[in-house]
Amino acid sequence: MKTSYLISFFFCCLIFDSFHLNAQDEKHDAGYRSIIKEYTLNPDGSADYRYIKEQKLHTYRAFHNLYGETFVVYNPTFQKLKINEVYTVMADGKKIIAPPNAFNEVLPGYAANAPAYNSLREMVITHTGLERKATINLDYQIHTEKGYIPALMGNELLAENEPIETMEIRVRIPVGQNLYYKLFNAECLPEKRIEGGYQVYIWKLTELPAILVEEAQQGLNERYPRLVFSTSDDLEKVRAFLTNQPAFRFFITGQMKNETDNLMTGKGDKFEQALKMQERVVDDMRLYPIPLRVGLYQCRTPEQIWSSNGGTLVEKAVLFASLLKSAGLNANVVGIVRTAFTDDHIATLADIEDFAVQVEFKDRGTWYFSLTGLNGINLKYTLPGRSFIVLKPEEKVSLIKAETPTQMVNVSGKFIVSSDPKLTGEISIRFDGSVYPYASLLRDKNKIKNSLSGGLIGNDTNNLKSSALNTENGFQTFIAQSDKPFRKDSNLYYFTLPVVISGIDSWGIRTLSKQRVSPYEIPALAEEGYSYTLTLPANMRLFTPQKKQVINNKAGTFTWEVSLGGGKVTVTRQMKFNDRIFSPSNYNDFKIIMDYWNNPWYRQIIFISE
Repeated sequence: MKTSYLISFFFCCLIFDSFHLNAQDEKHDAGYRSIIKEYTLNPDGSADYRYIKEQKLHTYRAFHNLYGETFVVYNPTFQKLKINEVYTVMADGKKIIAPPNAFNEVLPGYAANAPAYNSLREMVITHTGLERKATINLDYQIHTEKGYIPALMGNELLAENEPIETMEIRVRIPVGQNLYYKLFNAECLPEKRIEGGYQVYIWKLTELPAILVEEAQQGLNERYPRLVFSTSDDLEKVRAFLTNQPAFRFFITGQMKNETDNLMTGKGDKFEQALKMQERVVDDMRLYPIPLRVGLYQCRTPEQIWSSNGGTLVEKAVLFASLLKSAGLNANVVGIVRTAFTDDHIATLADIEDFAVQVEFKDRGTWYFSLTGLNGINLKYTLPGRSFIVLKPEEKVSLIKAETPTQMVNVSGKFIVSSDPKLTGEISIRFDGSVYPYASLLRDKNKIKNSLSGGLIGNDTNNLKSSALNTENGFQTFIAQSDKPFRKDSNLYYFTLPVVISGIDSWGIRTLSKQRVSPYEIPALAEEGYSYTLTLPANMRLFTPQKKQVINNKAGTFTWEVSLGGGKVTVTRQMKFNDRIFSPSNYNDFKIIMDYWNNPWYRQIIFISE
């Protein structure tokens, strides 16, 4: 009887465990049983990278859409790819080894229109025998010849889109050399041992959760574990691997100089010259979206970039800076890195995620120009959590942190409504901080006017009454006029409040989930307010109830007020945030004020005709 009871007990436990595992599996399309990434610096200066994974598939989507293929990019001119093994263990335990036709080399998509990088290859590994509960096994390595990296460098995010049971990062360096490293957002000391002539560092982490799919997470996966390492602590030496290349001599040909001079004709102001040159580089030069690491940290010369009419991010930065220098401007190439993952004792190029061009102006201070678009706002106000690394040949590395974005929008209007009903009056708009498109205003004088919805200002060039545009902020007042300012329904007239489309509304926050696991990040510490006064005709009165609603919590303050006096209706709508990043504990407060901000009843007022 006792034996029978024990058998029944264990049987129930197995059923429960099986149910638990299945429930866990249903949360994700797949899961990694193990991932191993191994970096090796060889005594001759060459390097090897090895990747090993064991991945179990849980859903049909996993192998139909997500993990049916693996893509490995390398440059066969300087690198050699070796596939150690690829096989699948099916649900019934049958082992399927990948056949020869499962390996196909193609040109990487981002190199398709980049002739200078057509030597790149992408090995497409097609996994066979896939089904639910199957396990993919992959092992490959890439050997890089010496002279193509300044040090053995790594910047590893220790998380994937699926959960990981075990992840190992192994770094092998010759005995006698040093390794400089830092593990962010996790506490795990490396295991150290000697294998042959190598000193080996091993970080082993277990039960790593999948990267959350929540939107607006802080930074670029900044909350997850990340390992940054290098075999050098000499920042100047490692950066010099890039800046000592001929490209950073910024030499341009006579033909390039002539075209630059022609572009500058009629542009006496240095800032306007820079804007014109940015248009030439951004709009007329193709961008090759090839990662710096894939390009082995190489940069072609300005002449080569110009002749091919295209370049990578670093190449377009070099070309832009070269053309600006030829015009007498103080321009520098800058790399953009995540401030949270920088360390003065780890010399690496693996942390650079973007490039820009820094220009020093006597009257407008320091500006950072984008290479992917015509940024109307200085990049130092729009890249929170980043730092700029100034890349000057033969000079000490300097790191400049981007400022915390703050923005202010203030709109006020005074209108008279006739019995028709038509609307006339004036409207004033003020921008300050990271919402103020100073550079765009020099390209398009109607930028502020066109940023306001509602169509009350019109296209008349004479409707600008006053204007004060400084480098950091601007204020303009316009004549307002509309023959059809309202939406009519029976004897009700709906007036939708004009709003700045480049302000809070441009963030695209329409609906928010009820709960939040990770912090929610908004682009800027914002303050935005609208105040409109309408003088009504005798045949029209206010239908919207007079009220004052103030929601004040830890996230910020939302204000809505409608008042009536002397035949005039005044409506006020304001939002002010107390922070830019909202923790899960403050998320509900953030959701509350955003829900009020998005509520259509707090975006319009209604009148009734008599």
